[in-house]
This record gives sequence, structure tokens and C-alpha cells, in this order.
Amino acid sequence: MYKLLVTAILIIFTSCFAWGDTIKLKNGDNLSGKIKLVDSNKVLIETEYAGIITINSDKVATFSINEPVKIKNGLFSASQYADTIVSAGESEIKLVKGNDSKIIPINNDLTIIKNTSSSLTPNDLIINGDLNAGAYYNKGSSKSEQYNLNGNITAKHDLWRHGLRAALFRSKDDEQTSNYYYTAQYEVDRFFTPSFFWQGNVQYKHDWIEDIKTKTSFGMGPGWQVWEDELSALSLTGLVSYQRIDYRDGNDSTHPLGSVKWNYYQFFAGKSLKFFTVGEIGRSFNNDVDLDLSATAGLAYWLTDWLSVNTSLTRSKSTTHDGDSSNTNYNIGVGVNW
Repeated sequence: MYKLLVTAILIIFTSCFAWGDTIKLKNGDNLSGKIKLVDSNKVLIETEYAGIITINSDKVATFSINEPVKIKNGLFSASQYADTIVSAGESEIKLVKGNDSKIIPINNDLTIIKNTSSSLTPNDLIINGDLNAGAYYNKGSSKSEQYNLNGNITAKHDLWRHGLRAALFRSKDDEQTSNYYYTAQYEVDRFFTPSFFWQGNVQYKHDWIEDIKTKTSFGMGPGWQVWEDELSALSLTGLVSYQRIDYRDGNDSTHPLGSVKWNYYQFFAGKSLKFFTVGEIGRSFNNDVDLDLSATAGLAYWLTDWLSVNTSLTRSKSTTHDGDSSNTNYNIGVGVNW
């Protein structure tokens, strides 16, 4: 009996502190967990027993959040900030900041976002990523095929963020291979403030078709996390790299390269739709490379909390004094996310 009582107390204690946000529904039910986001007339709560649950805001009577949040009541309205949110009356919540409090309604325009970049503790380890596959086939007067596979993994721990990306593209026109290459990239960021970080970067590309056979670079430089929250993020990085290019005719060149990288995403419709773009553009300091570009933009729609359908456009182009490389790829496929 004593052991059962202790176990029950520990379960209650853990639930209260690890899953401290609550939602009271208009039908009288209550949910406990971590509210991830309020947006597009939806409330997303992560529960210990059922993962992430999406609830329509018009079914919610009130809720509480035990973390600092940013609140907007319309796309073009000014942002408000609160230390916590506590339950209030029907279809209302109370914002608490210091000794001040304010009651606001729960409506279709309400957006509440948690800051994900500043909430990490030294013991946190957050790993997420995706793996996407796509194929295209068309047969008429000519036959076209395209296959691609790409994925990325991001790991955050304390003041460090690691990223690994890789992609493989192949396309054929009337049995003639027109595009065939793969890329791989590893980057590590060390944060000195919630916004400023220093990045080290390694990239490799191998192409079986274009004049540029392989391209390898090692670089580093400062970066700025413009913002990062549950709904969107933008980071910019400036790199100075040492790049080596091997050409299909057997020649090679090495040069210093300056570039700017970007990484941006934005969720819509209660995190069911995501727009993203990531890329890098640069040129060499000694004018051997006039343009070095790699960019991807796309949309992903979540069918479940782990499965998505997506479409994207990837463009890469290198213009050098000894040879060029140019690839454009369209992707329609499915993805697994974690």
C-alpha cells in the first residue's frame, strides 16, 4: 500500500511539472501537456499519452501555459509578451507579465508562439529531421524520368547546433541521363548569445554529367539567428571557405570563396502547411568562380504528425573560368518527419 501511494504521488508530481500546461474544453473535459502553438483557429498540445493533439479553438473554453510566450491578435497587429498564461472565463485567457495581467478573448485571429531558441537548458538534446523521396515519369512522344532522395538531421544541445544534409538527383530523357549528382553538407554552430553564432561548414558535391566533376569546400564564419519560434525561423550566415574544384577534363583549381547562406521556414494553418527555403550564394575572391549558387524552395503538407507530401524546386549553378555546372530539379513526393 505504501509503495502504491508513493508511486501515485510521483506520477502526479511528474505530470504537474513536466506537462504543466492545461486545456479546459467547453464540454467539460480537461487535457494536460505542453501547448506547442495556438494558430489558425487551432491549439496544438503535446501529451505524454497520445503525442500531439490538434483541437479547434472554438471547442476550447480556456487554457494555461507556464512559459513565456509571444501573442498576436491578427496578422498585422502588434505583438504582446507574457510570462505565463492562466485560465480565465469562457473563451478567455489571462496574460500575466510581472505584476500586470490582461484578459483577452480566444478567437480565430489569436496566435501564441513559444520561443524555441532561448528555452534550451544544458541538459536538453533535441533531434529532428526528415527524409523525402520523389519520382516523376512522363511518356509521350518522348520519355522523361526523374528520381530524387534527400534528407536532413538537426541536433541541438546546450550551446551547439549540428546539421547534416544530403541529396541525390537523377533524371533521364529518352534513356539519356541529363542530371545525375549527389551533395552532402555538415555544419556546426556554436552560439554565444541566443542570436549570434559561429559556424564551421564542410560541403561536397559529385556530378556524373557536368563539366565540374567534384566540388569540395571547408569554411567558417559568423551567423545570426534572426528569430526562431514554434511557427517560423530565419538564420543568415557569412562564410569564408577554401574550395577545390575538379573538372571532368582532369584539371583542377583551388581558391578562397566568400558566400552568404540563408535558412528560412514558415508554418501555416496550425502547422499543417510549411513553406521553406534554404541556400547559399557566393563567388571566389580571385575571380576564378563568378557564381556559386545552390538553393531550394518548397512546400510540405502534413498528412499526420510524421508523414507529409511535398513539392520543391532545387537550383544549383556554378560558373567558373574552366567550366560550368547547372542543374534544375523539381520534386513531388512524400516525406517522413521526426
